[in-house]
Amino acid sequence: MTFPADAVTSTDVARRAGVSQSAVSLVFAGKATGRVGKRTQQAIWKAARELGYQPNSAARALRLGHSKRLVLAVPDIGNPYFAGTLKGAEREARRHGYSVALAQVQEPEDWQAVIVDALVSNAVDGFALFALRPPATKAMQALHGKAVLVDASSRGFPSVLLDIEGGMRTAVRHLLGLGHARIGHLAANIDAETFALRKRAFGETMRNAGVASRSAWQAEAPFDIAKAASAAEQIFSGREAPSAIVSDSDVLAAGVYKAAKKARLRIPEDLSVVSFDDSLIARVLDPPLTTVAIPAAEVGEMGVRLLVERLGGSGASQPDPIPLHLVVRASTALFPGNHFQRRRAKEHSRAASSS
Repeated sequence: MTFPADAVTSTDVARRAGVSQSAVSLVFAGKATGRVGKRTQQAIWKAARELGYQPNSAARALRLGHSKRLVLAVPDIGNPYFAGTLKGAEREARRHGYSVALAQVQEPEDWQAVIVDALVSNAVDGFALFALRPPATKAMQALHGKAVLVDASSRGFPSVLLDIEGGMRTAVRHLLGLGHARIGHLAANIDAETFALRKRAFGETMRNAGVASRSAWQAEAPFDIAKAASAAEQIFSGREAPSAIVSDSDVLAAGVYKAAKKARLRIPEDLSVVSFDDSLIARVLDPPLTTVAIPAAEVGEMGVRLLVERLGGSGASQPDPIPLHLVVRASTALFPGNHFQRRRAKEHSRAASSS
């Protein structure tokens, strides 16, 4: 299916090709060499032909100095939470005459390819950086006046903040209230302020409750279910395993579920699990996942609203942190009375006697 050429944008091409909008801009600006792989270039040209796209809009943006396009830069484009933020962001962007796209920033070189080049070429008007802190490079300079931070903070940038620490305290206190004292933490191994806050709040809440937080019950993993499962397996491998785990995201919690099944742990009879996000994953897991709900669509909407204010030069206001609440489902229950621990002790005893 093709569309009228004047109705098709480079964002449409990027979506069809499965690439970032900045990659499309680089290709049509003749700046792809050394920045965009040949296969990606071929995919972009193929998508442009299929859609009947003509890069007149890109040339118009260069003449006018703006594109009416915004980008949400995120650490992991595959995380369902960011799909939720995009929904709210698109709704708010349309109200102001903007289109919006999603781009992934994971490696240091991504700042140049995804952000700096897009701003310099006027392919994008501004960025909302989700769970990302701009580096101390020319990316920082390029972003001034053209970016806001979401779930992160940095001097000189307006921010949409979430009550992450309050959310983590609520999650841990929920487990403590159920009688759990052996509580583990599966953290995201991403260098971002939001995950540092979760880790700190977890430790502080445990200490304030007079409960030990053992290093053997803590691990890190990327937003990958298989790798999260592997990290959780290490937590369960000791003689004394936790009776509950808090994970930094629903994706990581899905890995905990896989590891628990492999270890013959029943949720919640043997292991209670609490998470963050309240994405679709939380509702499709069996049993459904207790999680700290982050209103993704509202977060995306607020991020774009703040960015449009910033771009308009009106002096973006600093909104209050978004409160988070715990959604209790079937993955948490009263402390199970150490059934799993007794079974694990017997297994270790049999293994020791046979060696």
